Amino acid sequence: MTTFKLKLLVAALLLGLALANPVAAQELAEQAQAAQRDAATTPPSPFYSVDEVSQSDEKIQAFLEGRGWVQGESASNPAGGILVIASQDIPADPTSIDFGQARLTATEEAFLQAMGELVSQDSVNIGKSMADRFMKDDLPQEVEDTTSLAALGEALASRLAEASVQTLDKLIEELGGDASQLPQLNVAERQQLIYDEFVTNTTWRAMGQLSGVGIFGIIEEVGGNGPVNNGRVSVVVVKSDRFSEFGRQLRTGDVAAGQAIPIEDIQARLKPQLKEGTPMLGYFGVQPIVDSEGRYGLLSFGMDAPALVRGMDEFEISTELEASRMSAQMMADGWLAQFASMTVQGEKESTKRKLREQVRHTWGNGRSEIETRENVGKMVHSILESEADAHLQGVQTVGQWNATDPSTGHPYLGYVKYWSPGTSAKAQGKTPKPAAAASGSSSGAASGTPASSRSTGAFGEW
Repeated sequence: MTTFKLKLLVAALLLGLALANPVAAQELAEQAQAAQRDAATTPPSPFYSVDEVSQSDEKIQAFLEGRGWVQGESASNPAGGILVIASQDIPADPTSIDFGQARLTATEEAFLQAMGELVSQDSVNIGKSMADRFMKDDLPQEVEDTTSLAALGEALASRLAEASVQTLDKLIEELGGDASQLPQLNVAERQQLIYDEFVTNTTWRAMGQLSGVGIFGIIEEVGGNGPVNNGRVSVVVVKSDRFSEFGRQLRTGDVAAGQAIPIEDIQARLKPQLKEGTPMLGYFGVQPIVDSEGRYGLLSFGMDAPALVRGMDEFEISTELEASRMSAQMMADGWLAQFASMTVQGEKESTKRKLREQVRHTWGNGRSEIETRENVGKMVHSILESEADAHLQGVQTVGQWNATDPSTGHPYLGYVKYWSPGTSAKAQGKTPKPAAAASGSSSGAASGTPASSRSTGAFGEW
């Protein structure tokens, strides 16, 4: 209730009471005035309530419920996969020229955080299996229930505190550690090495399973009056074995052309989105798509935010737009290359060597600690990017767009690229052969900026 309404209410009560009992009315008036003075001098709570900060959780839940999806693994998710959602605040004010690029950066960091979540989950599952074997099925209950790879590594190292040097050396070799350095290590250093190799080995194996990852939605909030008023981006990521097969075909070129969604169908489906422009702001990364006949393909969305300001001359504008177009195209190509490369690169020994160097942060006392899941995602991404060597055949540009964000006024432009068994076969000079339809699954701002949100979902029927 506002102060004004409160005063009206008190005045009405006093008027009624004054007519019946003047003395009581005077006492009540004095009490009301004292209460108002106390309220005026009482500072507000130093703590923000949850609803003052963000309604992200409600918007995410509404997004999922509207599509019949759930977080975690479920048959109702796209391709029955594991669904993970990660969010990042946009670290720039909407009035800044850097806001557009900051929005893209936040979206990518949210995706990397989701990748880190997937790797961390798989690492823990792999780690529990390995720890059970090393401990002869004698993991403590609190470790059995943990979701922390660090806790597993610590449990393994501490359980082996009384083990013989021979036992420690054997375990280090089983984990893939360098046996040549063992004679120079004391027991404490051997235990530290077990911890490091355990973390490296489990994360490396989890990276080998990090394939078939698609982005199936962006939920963006803009503005609002809370302390975080620049906006927030949440990314919906799904990992599925069915998508892994798409990646294998993209990488090897071993395709069944008749099982592809025709490019004409994709162009027709994109046409209204491209014509309107604005909805394309919500698509990002690679999205596997499938139609009601089980035919499939991959869409890749690249975007950039040109820094256009009034007062630029024609040459400056042209240069900025050309740089943004190139950046958007490279992003779209890069997403497809990463999708194709994930499994094979994750299994490489060279990847394991790089991972051993980056998976831990060494503190002054020599201990190694697991970083945040966001940093795990960034680490995995950087390793895959450095190792990627995908020579893709049949990637085609199927859309190009530009738009002004209606919420902030910032300009964006982007490219949509498409790959399918059909486009791959054509690039290889193969004649597509008709094939029976596969069995597909279907389920049908600055402070005071008005708060708004938008979201996107999957193009395909899942």
